[in-house]
Amino acid sequence: MYDKERIGKIFSDIERYFSDLENMKIKTMKDLDDKKNFYSASMIMFSIINRTIDLGEEVIAMNKLGTPSTYKDIFFLLLKGKVINNQMKDRLSDLISYRNIFSHEYYRLMQEDVFNALERIAVVRGFVRQIKQKLNNSGRKP
Repeated sequence: MYDKERIGKIFSDIERYFSDLENMKIKTMKDLDDKKNFYSASMIMFSIINRTIDLGEEVIAMNKLGTPSTYKDIFFLLLKGKVINNQMKDRLSDLISYRNIFSHEYYRLMQEDVFNALERIAVVRGFVRQIKQKLNNSGRKP
């Protein structure tokens, strides 16, 4: 069993954050010269990654896949439980590194870091799509 309301809220938040990010229309690293874009994009991606972590934890709990000791362990447990494949595990785990910079080392954040994260963040959409499909296939629609 899982909390339909909680998982539905996670899906909704991720979709809203992606919409906000797309509305910024950042296409090149030069677009991050504008400090509003730079700081806004980094915080939106931080939020997307955090909600992705929340989603992973929900899926782990509902499938009784264990207890992760780190954020990266979440995606290892999802791989082990055959919820995601190895490529998705690696790509989602890479986002954790950006999340940690956004969270703990914001002072050293560079435009290149933000743009690189922007180029990689789309994997979250694939992850959400996959989880929704698995929930639908199991009769547990969010």
